[in-house]
Amino acid sequence: MFTINTRIFLPLLYIVWSDDLLTADEFKILSTFIQNQDWLSAEEKEFLDSKLDLALPPTRSGLNNWRKEIAEIVAVNPKMLSLFDLQLKVTSSDSLELYREDFEVLEQKLGILGSEALLKFTQNDKNQTYNYETDSTFAVGKMTSILDGDVADAINEVKKVISTPEFAYETSTDVNVYREKVLEWCFILAEKNLGNRAYPKKYGGGENLPEYFAIMETLSYHDLSLVIKFGVQFGLWGMSIQSLGTEKHYRKYLDKIGKLEIPGCFAMTETGHGSNVKGLQTTATYNHAEKTFTINTPTPKDQKEYIGNAANHGQMATVFAKLLIDGTDYGVNAFIVPIRDENMKPLSNVEINDCGLKMGLNGVDNGTISFHNVVIPKENMLDRFATINEKGDFISPIPSDNRRFFTMLGTLVGGRIGIPRSALAAAKVGLAITIRYSDQRRQFGPEGGSEIPILNYRMHQRRLFPPLAQSYALHFALRYLTQRFIDKTPEKMQEIEALAAGLKAYTTWHATATLQECREACGGKGYLSENRIDRLKNDTEVYTTFEGDNTVLMQLVAKNRLAVFRRQVSEMDSMDKVSYVWNQTKVFFSEKNPFTTRDTSDSHLLDTEFHLKAFYYREHEITTSAAKRIKKLIDSGLDAYDAFNVAQHQMIDVAKAYLDRVVLEQFLIKIETLEDSSSKTMLVKLAQLFALHKMEENKAWYLENHYFETSKSKAIRKMVNQLCWDIRPDAVALVDAFAIPESCLAAPIAKKI
Repeated sequence: MFTINTRIFLPLLYIVWSDDLLTADEFKILSTFIQNQDWLSAEEKEFLDSKLDLALPPTRSGLNNWRKEIAEIVAVNPKMLSLFDLQLKVTSSDSLELYREDFEVLEQKLGILGSEALLKFTQNDKNQTYNYETDSTFAVGKMTSILDGDVADAINEVKKVISTPEFAYETSTDVNVYREKVLEWCFILAEKNLGNRAYPKKYGGGENLPEYFAIMETLSYHDLSLVIKFGVQFGLWGMSIQSLGTEKHYRKYLDKIGKLEIPGCFAMTETGHGSNVKGLQTTATYNHAEKTFTINTPTPKDQKEYIGNAANHGQMATVFAKLLIDGTDYGVNAFIVPIRDENMKPLSNVEINDCGLKMGLNGVDNGTISFHNVVIPKENMLDRFATINEKGDFISPIPSDNRRFFTMLGTLVGGRIGIPRSALAAAKVGLAITIRYSDQRRQFGPEGGSEIPILNYRMHQRRLFPPLAQSYALHFALRYLTQRFIDKTPEKMQEIEALAAGLKAYTTWHATATLQECREACGGKGYLSENRIDRLKNDTEVYTTFEGDNTVLMQLVAKNRLAVFRRQVSEMDSMDKVSYVWNQTKVFFSEKNPFTTRDTSDSHLLDTEFHLKAFYYREHEITTSAAKRIKKLIDSGLDAYDAFNVAQHQMIDVAKAYLDRVVLEQFLIKIETLEDSSSKTMLVKLAQLFALHKMEENKAWYLENHYFETSKSKAIRKMVNQLCWDIRPDAVALVDAFAIPESCLAAPIAKKI
């Protein structure tokens, strides 16, 4: 039974037992302190010691009773400043005031901060972290309109379709059941003329390429196996006919492909050659007497591999093969080759195998195809860029084999636009699920207070808001790329191809990283299949390989940027070179002077002109450095191929710096066009966060190159934290603006309550 003297220890006893951080030694410190107090009787010391027996801890109900009793005292004495003040109030006596200093020394030895200890006995819901709540400073509908742009009607059309009962998710673990369901969905989309949207109206299409990409992107909210099946059938298979064929092919195939009457494949990749399309070994030998081609797979490593639609549903394929005429190799060309008969049985000289279970996308029937001297008519050559005349001679309007090859591939850039847009949609779904959940999931909180939404924690914001900002930035960058592809001219195609390759890599890497962060940010709930993130992660994993391995594509981007740089330098006359040096000197004095490199003012750090200049500077310096290094290696006698190999890591840096700049620049350009002030203000914050977070990621480079000093680097880090905090109230509204159908979120943790 507590006495007046022993009651002074009640708050301490509660604290030591409720604090798991106290060690056995600290219990001993308290026990020793008690034994040294002459004002305690032997019985009181024995009683208190019994309350410190590690083998006999107080019960949970006992601890709760202690806390309740003390909390009632705190409630009527709210102005207490120290733990010892509380201890005196618990005794209802001031007679022990003369021991205040002894108890304060004890607190220090136990590592107890008195002011914080008092919080254990107060209901504390008044702090800033607790009270920061979801709000919206902009109209969600207006932001959605900005995102959808002039393809909003097509987007809404697709959302309506995928929200119907027919598109309920397939939950069977049987791969064949899943594949048939995805095929059924494709038939529904074909019936609604969504697959043929890009084909000419003359052949049943909608003649609207922007809408086709918007349809594919919106379908990505639903099921990614459907997206890839859709993309293979109506995109790769159908558009290879449209892009590489001529009028006779359009008349014969396009309408039927758009109606899914001819399921087809796009057979480019080979087992042994991967991204090296120029090295494909499948052959198409021309037989002039019969006016036919013989398609053949020379060795097992030359089989077509990972071909969508091949294992179950494809009847025909666009096959990329080396054209051989009288033993002369005329490079890779494209041919229409049947692979199954009307009963869907593989042709006798076509060997088809199933790639089997994959990490994801198991609703797509990927397979391998080997051709054993398959004979096709001459008209099956897709002859937009090359053909064979009546004499049996190879003719082409493009005399250069190299240029013809890249012109042919350039018409297929659409795949490198569709894949990143699909990947970004998947990342948006992951962010929508995670940010909604984080706004509702409560965990921890101040001592004595309620639990707090985890979205209020700064580190959680750090994990989710920079990817959210980058997703918005990429949305507009990919729309910019799409428009450039639609408006393409021959002289701009190389640049567009490089940009498409780069944004495909940049965006799919972003999606992979974002979905991993989303999974972890949802804790164990993110691991449950019902919450969709597992499917999104697994299905998008191969996006970094689709349409070219990302690292290979980034090298393609870098080579293009170096070629542009060399061309610009070589075209300069003496006055241009003087001007160039002068401009570089101006950069040095305007951006690398001590005042600027040390400027940590908010106005400077949030200035979009500062951001863009910093991105341009990094891009220019990295590109110049890589060009100089490669030239130096070649001048020293190294073969050009070897020189590029030595500098490969720098090549990737060149590509990343270029893409960072393009993404930021296009985001800022779009923001400038907006009329709605609240949406514009919100997007400016996201652009600031994107820019500063990228600078923070690359701070080592900026510090090494003296673009800013350590004080500025630290200030940038702090500003990223502040922007995350400022964006938090709008976070849910920002993902709501994606307007992802509720049926597509389909995650219990994403449901609003």
